[in-house]
This record gives sequence, structure tokens and C-alpha cells, in this order.
Amino acid sequence: MKTKKFVRSKVVGSWKFLSSYSAFNKLHKSIYNSPDFQKVSLTKDEKREYRDYWKDVSPIISFKTVEISKSLSGYFNKRIIPEEFYALYIERFLNNEKNVEFLAHKSIYNKWFGRGVFPKDFFHKIDNNYYTYEFEAIDNIEAFIDNEVDNTDFPIVIKPNKGSYGGKDVYFVDSKEDIKEIIQQHPNLVVQEKIEQSELINAFNKDSINTVRVSLYKDNDSVVHMLNSGIRIGKDGSLDNVSDGGIVCSIKLNGMLNEYATDIDEKKYLSHPNSGFVFEGESLPLYEDLVEASKSIARSVIGARIISLDMALDSTDKWRCIEINLFGQTIRIPQNAGEPFLGKYTDEIISDFVKFKK
Repeated sequence: MKTKKFVRSKVVGSWKFLSSYSAFNKLHKSIYNSPDFQKVSLTKDEKREYRDYWKDVSPIISFKTVEISKSLSGYFNKRIIPEEFYALYIERFLNNEKNVEFLAHKSIYNKWFGRGVFPKDFFHKIDNNYYTYEFEAIDNIEAFIDNEVDNTDFPIVIKPNKGSYGGKDVYFVDSKEDIKEIIQQHPNLVVQEKIEQSELINAFNKDSINTVRVSLYKDNDSVVHMLNSGIRIGKDGSLDNVSDGGIVCSIKLNGMLNEYATDIDEKKYLSHPNSGFVFEGESLPLYEDLVEASKSIARSVIGARIISLDMALDSTDKWRCIEINLFGQTIRIPQNAGEPFLGKYTDEIISDFVKFKK
């Protein structure tokens, strides 16, 4: 029996590795084929140094992630994490408790973290059943909408409350009839307020939503540390997600912006193509407030040690959280700027993982 379990675990592990490697190889290939990407190859010494650093995680190492990082930033850093390794090993190692993904379910945000930090929720649809924000069953959803949703609440956001990414199936509606129509299309939704963003953030591009992706790490003593952040900005009428056409600019730990942003194909932008906002020399407004607000949320996320938040600065200049990400977190934002995703904690985390693996 033990032999069968061992063999089965090896087969599953090999399948996951091949699937992950194949998926990222496809993504990397599309970047290398992009006419706007200028590859800068690694030297033999850099390849040797990189392999020596990561070989204890896995002897099968792709150089594409670090080569893309060097090509964009001009710098080689051996602590740049191969995207395959992060998805297969690091994220799973740090967020290994069962049911940890429960806290990434958008319908429970206000119930768990308290109202005021996340967008106000009007009602929820869970497995085709409707509930109030207090999770009381709603028998007649159309009557509820007519009676409980006020015309002053619009515009309203409708989006999946789980299993979504990249802004997929997000709707901005302006009427009760629109709500009634759209909620019939999906079994799991949250209906919530649309946060009006601050004029300070509108400076980047007033014609789109501009959110900040913040990544944090809980060490072995459960102390929360800021890893990195980046502002995501809509472009040409898109949402801010790069998969929807937006661009992202990494933010240094002192709050200063990286000198360029990138899109999904790793094309570099020294300024926003629509607003003309120039990134170099600028800082993110209320950066220290962002750090404290993000750490406060992360402390309440139990069972996970690597946490990414989508944060928005509202019209009262208060940082609000739009979404919690615990799996499938992107690591490209800082790494495209030449900075390791795990920053100064890379050695510590890799060492812990290798001990766990053995």
C-alpha cells in the first residue's frame, strides 16, 4: 500500500511539473516572439550561478524567467524565481493548509474582515442560491433588488466570487434590470459597490480603474513583511489587468515607481500611452498608508504565508481591498523590474523549502 501511494505521488508530481513547465514555456515563447521584446542572453557564468542557486529546489531549471528579467531591467540576479518553481513549489509550500483558499472567496470578505475595508456587498449568489450580505437566504431575488438596491447605489459591480482571474466576467451596471439579467448567467457571484478612485490615482489614467497589487510574506514567527507592489493601469479603454490589455509598473520599497511599465508581452512603456504620465521619478501616493493597510489585512489571513492583495485608493483617499489572491499569484511585476519576487527573504524561504523537501 505504501509503495502504491509513493508511486502515485511520483506520477502526480511528474504530471504537475510537466503541465506547469509546458504552460510557462508557452507563455515565455510568446514573449520571445513579440516584436517589442529585445532578448539579452545570459552569460555562461550567469547560467552556472543561477543553476547552482536553484538546483536544490529542482535539478531541472529553465533560464527563461531570469533571461526575461535581465532583458527588461539590464540586470542579472540569481534570486529571480523561475516561474515554474514558484507555481509548483514555493506557493504550495507556503500556503499548504487545507481549505486556505476559503479566504480568497469574495463573498466572505466583509463577514471575515469587517465592513469598510472591502467594497460594500449588496447580496451574493452561491451555488445558484441568493443571500443577503448577512448571509440570510433570499427567496425572491427580484423583489429584493427592487426594495433593497437604491438608484443612488449605481454604478454597481457584478463579478464571480471565486475561480476568476484577469478581470474575466466583471460587469459594471447602471440599472436594476441589468442586475436581474446578468445574475442569471453565473451560479456564483457577488454584487457590490463600485469604488470611486481617488484623484491622486486618476493622475495615472483617469479613464480606467488603477489598482495596486501588493504581495506580502509571513515569516516563521508570523510577522508580516512587505515583499513588493506594482500599480496596474488600464490602457486604451481596458481594465487594469495585463491579461485584459492593461500595463503594470513595479513600485520600489521606498514607494518610488520603476522607470518603466510593461504589458502582457513585456513591451516597455516609459509613460502611459493615453494619459502621458511619466513613471520615472514619481512615487505612489500614500504609500506608507498602503503598506500598513495591506499588512493589517494579511495578518487576518490564516493558513497562508504568501498573500497578494489588489488594493484601490478610494475617493476619500483611503486604501480599500478589492481582492485577495492566495494561489496563481503573479510574480512578474517586481521581476520584470529586476527585483526577486521574494526580495531579501529569498534565501530564508528556499532554505526552509529544501529542509521541508528532504
